[in-house]
Amino acid sequence: MKNCFPLLLLFFITGYSAYSQTVLPVPPNISSAYTKGTRDLSGAAGKNYWQNSADYQLKIEFDPVTRLLKGKVIIDYMNNSPDTLRQLVFKLYPNLYQKEAMRTVPVSAADLTSGVKINAVTINNQTQDSTKRIIRSTNMYVRGVKTPPHEKVHVEIDYSYILNEGSFVRTGQIDPGAFFIAYSFPRIAVYDDIDGWNEYPYTGRVEFYNDYCNFNAEITVPGDYQVWATGELQNINEVYSEKIAARITESGKSGEVIDITTVQDIKSGMVTRKNRTNTWKFKASHVTDLAFAISNHYVWKASSLVVDPVTQRRTRVNAVFNPEHKVFEPVINYAHKTVAAMSYQFPALPFPYPHITIFEGLDAMEYPMMVNNLPFEDKQETIQFTMHEIFHTLFPFYVGVNETKYSFMDEGWATLSEFLLYPMVDTGQFKHDISDINKYSGTEEDLPLMTLTSQLSGKARYMDKDLKPALGLHYLKEMLGDKIFLKGLRYYINEWAGKHPTPYDFFYAMNTGTGVNLDWFWKSWYFEKGVPDLAIKKVSSKGASHTVVVGNVGTSPIPIHLNVLFTDGSRQFLNSSIACWKDGKRSFTFHFSAKKQLKKIVLGDDFDADVNPLDNIWEAR
Repeated sequence: MKNCFPLLLLFFITGYSAYSQTVLPVPPNISSAYTKGTRDLSGAAGKNYWQNSADYQLKIEFDPVTRLLKGKVIIDYMNNSPDTLRQLVFKLYPNLYQKEAMRTVPVSAADLTSGVKINAVTINNQTQDSTKRIIRSTNMYVRGVKTPPHEKVHVEIDYSYILNEGSFVRTGQIDPGAFFIAYSFPRIAVYDDIDGWNEYPYTGRVEFYNDYCNFNAEITVPGDYQVWATGELQNINEVYSEKIAARITESGKSGEVIDITTVQDIKSGMVTRKNRTNTWKFKASHVTDLAFAISNHYVWKASSLVVDPVTQRRTRVNAVFNPEHKVFEPVINYAHKTVAAMSYQFPALPFPYPHITIFEGLDAMEYPMMVNNLPFEDKQETIQFTMHEIFHTLFPFYVGVNETKYSFMDEGWATLSEFLLYPMVDTGQFKHDISDINKYSGTEEDLPLMTLTSQLSGKARYMDKDLKPALGLHYLKEMLGDKIFLKGLRYYINEWAGKHPTPYDFFYAMNTGTGVNLDWFWKSWYFEKGVPDLAIKKVSSKGASHTVVVGNVGTSPIPIHLNVLFTDGSRQFLNSSIACWKDGKRSFTFHFSAKKQLKKIVLGDDFDADVNPLDNIWEAR
């Protein structure tokens, strides 16, 4: 019996799909989680699920002239795991700019530094000898620290580093009076039930995986600078003038756009308290990170809305930007409408945080409660990226997916939000470019979606982490219908809010939440190197009876959308969801009646991927 247990486990994991005889391949590090009961085949966290957490106290001083950041971080880290931890692994994300660090993005020589300087480390009030720590790129290992199960360890680190002036990669100087400062403190890496310590280095391209923690931050900057950050400002009246503090309070109660700080306010010097420096205090609970931004010349627009009609809880929406960049002015309205659409239409769950701040920077990147967006010249791009980055609030922040390994688990949803939310935010015509999937599907660079993000590169990278997962979800939504699809999505979100799901948790949660076994779709779309290619194979007519045969020339399940045009100028639409390919069929036949003469049939719509559009048109001869 003992020798048969792995086979029984495999049966229970894959036998969940027995109705369709589809088997999802499960790697050993994932299957062991089901054995231990930390994960459940229902898609919920298992009865033995655990995750570690910490309380962070941050004291940061930043000099905008020298770009020197000095900090002290105090960490009370709780080991909720059943394992005794015999070392601590830290993330030093600013070491992306360290001379010797591994990188997958270009950094100019002028921005290379010696990295994060660790001045002192104490653990449980004992000073650690520097020989006990090893720094390898963005990972720091502290040896000889033993933390038994369900015990805490107290860590204090004094550190400093020079923020990059150029080579902006999610953080750095925007202009001499504006800075977006992310990943600014040493933090303990995730230790989880799947891989143990998260030792993946940050190389600039892949993104992040952090524990849910509580943060209390004190950020000291020159007196003429404002600070925006993850969490809620605790000392408004100590850092802002009475006039500005009153506007902030008003914006939290009003649906109208309020100019909290204007060019005139800044010129008059009446925005912040007139001190040499001000210390800004922020508090954030159960979030995966804390980022902040500062400026001495940006203006601030804000409004708020009720996101939860039951509790009447409101979220404030902020847009903070260089007043010279007029293209940023409508962002406040786009952001407000996005938060409303997420709360009431898709996925129709109350926006989970007290604010979302869109800060003008040199990137398009998300952080808890913060977004750093470029001032895009094109209106569609501005709306698209505003929606996309705000939607990341749900994934990877509210639902703590591991972006480092599985970027499709958040980028796919954020890209899908562009398809779905655009009509709710703007009345203009939305055209999404899906050409990458048509260019690169099936090529040597293309890889299955389940490929770890760190292994993706080249032209197909965007397709496999953003576009293809978004289109797959779009097709799945069409097949299930809005009601059932949303039921599955909400089940997944509710089960994994504040936790760390794997792709399998997502697959199983959607199966359970929808009540539909979707393993055939997961296997085809996520595990196989599929090629989307449909073709009109045959058209025949006999009187008023017409037949159209569509073939699946490729290997991916793609919905069928036929636009049938008649010689009298009228048209008819024939559609079938991806369900028509569920049982491995290679062709699907439409029969329809029309007392009209066929002129032309066109296969596919703007969201239907197809590597060979030449066989998607039939014309009568």
